[in-house]
Amino acid sequence: MTSAAASLRALLASEAIVAAPGIYDHMSLLLAEAAGHRALYASGYWGTASALGEADVGIAGMSDFASIFGRFAARAKVPVIADADTGFGSLTNLRRTVQHYCRAGIAAMQIEDQPFPKICGHVGRATAVPTAEMVKRMQVAVEARGDDELLIIGRTDARRSEGLEAAIERLAAYGEAGADILFLEAPESEEEIAVAASALDKPLMINAAHGGATPVRSPSRYAELGVKLAIYPAGAPLSALKGAANFYAMLACDEANPDPQTMFDFKEISRLLGMDEIVAFQDRHGGA
Repeated sequence: MTSAAASLRALLASEAIVAAPGIYDHMSLLLAEAAGHRALYASGYWGTASALGEADVGIAGMSDFASIFGRFAARAKVPVIADADTGFGSLTNLRRTVQHYCRAGIAAMQIEDQPFPKICGHVGRATAVPTAEMVKRMQVAVEARGDDELLIIGRTDARRSEGLEAAIERLAAYGEAGADILFLEAPESEEEIAVAASALDKPLMINAAHGGATPVRSPSRYAELGVKLAIYPAGAPLSALKGAANFYAMLACDEANPDPQTMFDFKEISRLLGMDEIVAFQDRHGGA
């Protein structure tokens, strides 16, 4: 059976661009798959928010990430790309993180060049460790994966603190150290994205985070700019939160029946969860 990582490698090799929508729980995973997406992205920001109700400032640890994202990978039929923050501490911690992600069947993991603990790159004033320190992280990650096909994503948060040229130089060094994909966080224009893509000899990844610093564009537009992997982590949770907030506000005003057009069909989510098959099984065997 082809591994998730091998499937993602094949997608990257065959497609102009891979667009991975963000998932933050199992229902969002099922909906994204049902829409036909061939890769999914599990964000530390939204995973931490959904599972713990906490901000993306390094509160969640390796065990939290490996547990949450490992369950996503086990349930998904398509490759899951997962956040791994900075590797959660020392190089020994990073090695253990890579090994856990490999065992969990995650297709690709992103490792950041922020100091530990990190902060969301679109919210706080993210800084970066010295280039040599991040190069060592990349080398350790490549060594730790061994023969596994897991893709290593090297991310820099240096754009906002050091400028575009320095960020591109960092990414080039991370690629030389073994990163398979280079993640430029928080570029501020289409021109910056195109400059980075043309300067780098490994696939460029962009974070199309609604509400963030980077202009959100369609996958086809990103492909024209030279992007190979685009993640859209915030669109689904922000849309779901708006719907939930509207319902809670309505109920607080003694109303309980929103417009059906604003609600997902209950029967359809039950089908996606496998309820139809379970009921048929129970009927065949005459009991629960």
